[in-house]
Amino acid sequence: MPEKRDYYEVLGVSKSASQSEIKKAYRKLAKEYHPDHNKSSDAEEKFKEVREAYEILSNEEKKQAYDQFGHAATEGFGAGPSGFSGFGGTPFDMGDLGDILNSFFGGGMGDFGFGGWSGGARRQRVERGEDIRKSINLSFEDAIWGKEIELEVERYVQCPECKGTGAENEEVEECSTCGGQGRVRRTQQSIIGGISVVTECPDCEGKGSIPKSRCKKCGGNGILTEKKKVSVKIPEGSYDGMVLRFRHGGHAGRNGGEYGDLYVQLQVEPDEIFERSEDDIYVDVQVPVPLAVLGGEIEVPTIHGDVKLKVPKGTQPSAIFKLKDKGAPRLGGKGFGDEYVRVKIEIPKKVGRKERKLWEELKG
Repeated sequence: MPEKRDYYEVLGVSKSASQSEIKKAYRKLAKEYHPDHNKSSDAEEKFKEVREAYEILSNEEKKQAYDQFGHAATEGFGAGPSGFSGFGGTPFDMGDLGDILNSFFGGGMGDFGFGGWSGGARRQRVERGEDIRKSINLSFEDAIWGKEIELEVERYVQCPECKGTGAENEEVEECSTCGGQGRVRRTQQSIIGGISVVTECPDCEGKGSIPKSRCKKCGGNGILTEKKKVSVKIPEGSYDGMVLRFRHGGHAGRNGGEYGDLYVQLQVEPDEIFERSEDDIYVDVQVPVPLAVLGGEIEVPTIHGDVKLKVPKGTQPSAIFKLKDKGAPRLGGKGFGDEYVRVKIEIPKKVGRKERKLWEELKG
């Protein structure tokens, strides 16, 4: 595995950089390397590297740990084996996807459950199916207002022919190796003598039964691999790094175990105009000097459309105005956040003869 680059080097900022500078550098690089715009072979890898660096350096606790111990301190923060950076926290539950997927795959879920003891003394180890994790890219606007997207899902499903038994016509017989118990007892020699160990039967894999004749459709495995495209709804108010959970959208379980879940992590592209902090939106607006001094009205962009903002007399640089309910939709349809307009006084770099005379008069 290649050695990770220094996060400050990745973003092109110094260790003394402010959070504003870190965010600005991230926005610029994320836009530059976003796979939707940059078709270079290494664009996606660089995009992930930039996201990982920003995730650490934009969090004061993680940044402090990184500054002190380097990459060793961030192993618990970054991407795990699933490839999801920042996959911690509580996923947003999108409900049961099993019915939708099974309408495509044909795999019934009625026989699936949390097993244990089955058929008297016979023990069958029932295992829940593995989860599926995916990552998708979204535009800033689509995350704000939600979108129906088409998602390709490849997963293991219960064979419809044998109902997951692996047997043709679902006909099975008692396993001769374990006598239908699903477990076998073996004696192992140790320094203290013989030790009896009970293990899963290797022939029936703990089921206690074997197919009389293997199912031709699945080859006796009881599961099939299917790939289908399904439409899923991205809710309004979604944000960068958010994880959506679709119950029963994962792989089929072993020996009739329930389906795992489908987790989808959102990677939201930065916007050129708007910044987002939770449900609030921030925007910088240039205000001419005369308007800031004398007051007046300006047109301000919001995600809901342009609105008029009254600028009072004597407005100072870096003044902030609040536009109520002009922010992002709150998850679950509970209203909107606010928009904060940050004033940037527009100082002309060049002035004409007439303007220069007026400025000279003001200068006194």
